[in-house]
Order: sequence, then structure tokens, then C-alpha cells
Amino acid sequence: MLPLLNPALDRDAIAQSYRRDGRVHVANLLTPESAARIHRCLEQETDFAVFAKGLDRTGLPSAASLTQQQQAQLMAGAYASAGDKFHFLYDVHPMSNQGEPYPDSAHYLAAVTQFLNSAPMLDLAREISGVPRIAYASAQATRYRPGHFLNQHDDGDGLGAKRILAYVLNMTPHWRLDWGGALLFSDRPGHVSEGYPPAFNAMNIFSVPQEHLVGFISPFAGAARYSITGWFTAL
Repeated sequence: MLPLLNPALDRDAIAQSYRRDGRVHVANLLTPESAARIHRCLEQETDFAVFAKGLDRTGLPSAASLTQQQQAQLMAGAYASAGDKFHFLYDVHPMSNQGEPYPDSAHYLAAVTQFLNSAPMLDLAREISGVPRIAYASAQATRYRPGHFLNQHDDGDGLGAKRILAYVLNMTPHWRLDWGGALLFSDRPGHVSEGYPPAFNAMNIFSVPQEHLVGFISPFAGAARYSITGWFTAL
């Protein structure tokens, strides 16, 4: 069964908030049953690979196969390169680049991919953005563990794609602010304008390009930060 949008969403209020600020936090996006099913899929049924800047996305190492020493080496290399430039380190599982179906139809991520590219979800993205040309959603599953991070960037792709909205669908049921991992926005240099903690079953949506980052996950974080991320894109 496909995930379902929460029928109680106040779509007008969501659109007004986005058009005022260029971003919006949509709480309780899905029905509780849908959110719980996606979380279970990510936590128990999905194989993640370790992703860092400079690694070939087509041949990423499986997170489960790396030894503690190999994990530490990857972290040390990422930290050495991240001090004053764009860098990242987190776990990833590709789902869809251009709205195409997930390759394994038996996996629940196939239903999630189909949902993100369904008329109800794409229509919501069009309503929020005011851009009727939105045609598909890309998607990847992500997992941030202690020591992971995503440095400041603006999602400008430079490849000719028409990314209208970026989104982060958070799928971690219990999270503390002091574990890090917030989605932070910077509207002027050196200033954090707004931040969204990874609240369960919330989709954070923001215009592209826009400066943002994912805060460093504390070494004492008591859970992994699961999410599905991507862009709503026009042809």
C-alpha cells in the first residue's frame, strides 16, 4: 500500500508560509500508519552505503561491511577536508534520480518512490510553490550516524535541471535537540536564520537555491537520523 497524505493538512496555511519565507516545516505530513511503515523500512529493511564527497556514487562501500577502522579512516578523511569548504559524510540509499520507479518493486521503497511521484504529492508541491511545471520528485534515503554531517551549500546543481523545491522527509521517531542534525538555514553570512530539528513525520520544504546545512551529529546521539530527501523538479 502506498503512503497516504494526512487529510488534515492545512494546505493554504502551508503555501502561505512557504511563499512568505521561501521554506516551510510541514508537520504530520503522512498518516501515522504510513509514517511508521516508512520508518520500519528505513531502519530494518534498507541497506545503506557510506557517502562522502569524492567517492564515486556508483560504487559506494556498504556501511555494514566496513570495519570500525575503515569507518574511522573515512571519518578522518572527511574531517580533514571539511574545515573550510563544502564536504559531507552520511549513509545513503539511492531511490530515484528523475522520478523513475525504484528498481526493486518488492521493496517498500518502491511504494515510497511511487507516492512521491503521485498526483497527490506532486499537486501539493505545486500548490506550495506556485509552480505548476513541477513534474517529478527525485529521492534518496539517508541515515546520519554519530560524526556525520553535511556542510553549508545551496543545492544549485549547475547541470541544467530545474530544481524548484528541496525536501527532507524526517523519519526518526525520537530525537533530542542536543544530538545535533538540525536543518539550518543561513540568509546572510555567519548567521543562522532558522532551524528545523528532525521531527518525526515532518517534511521540510524550501526553495532552490538556498543556503543550508545539516548540523554535525553528536558522538553521544542515541539514534540514527533517518530521512528521505530530494528535489521536486520541473522539466
